[in-house]
Amino acid sequence: MISKLAQIVAVFSLVFLPFALAAHEEATGVVKERMDVMDTQKDAMKVLGDMAKGKVPFDAAKAAAAAAEIETTAAKIPELFPEGTVGHPSEAKPEIWTQWDKFTGDAEGLETAAAALKTALEGDAPEWQAKFKGVVDACKTCHKTFRAEKKKK
Repeated sequence: MISKLAQIVAVFSLVFLPFALAAHEEATGVVKERMDVMDTQKDAMKVLGDMAKGKVPFDAAKAAAAAAEIETTAAKIPELFPEGTVGHPSEAKPEIWTQWDKFTGDAEGLETAAAALKTALEGDAPEWQAKFKGVVDACKTCHKTFRAEKKKK
């Protein structure tokens, strides 16, 4: 039986991966930079998600490295969204700049959640999946408010 966390990770991956690939081909400058950072986070989430789903054996060191990557890249998010960098191929909504404090708070929330996950993984890691769910939730919270929904082709 697949856990609720594994279901969330699977849906998250299926929804966002196909669209990210096409958009990156057209991006340049800071928009490309932030898309690359988000790709790095997506790759780290895949490492963690595959472990959470039982697709690969749990490896605390690899999981902690993935959490550290998310923590590091989350700290960079605000600087990658200078005002006015909206429009195709960016998926950023204008609400980022009209709700800047919430946006930066969401980025800080992701950084904090990733740090908590990393700390759990560096210990005996019994609650790592609950901490991972916190990271997933932090991503979803920001995307819900500040990322444009993809149009179905």
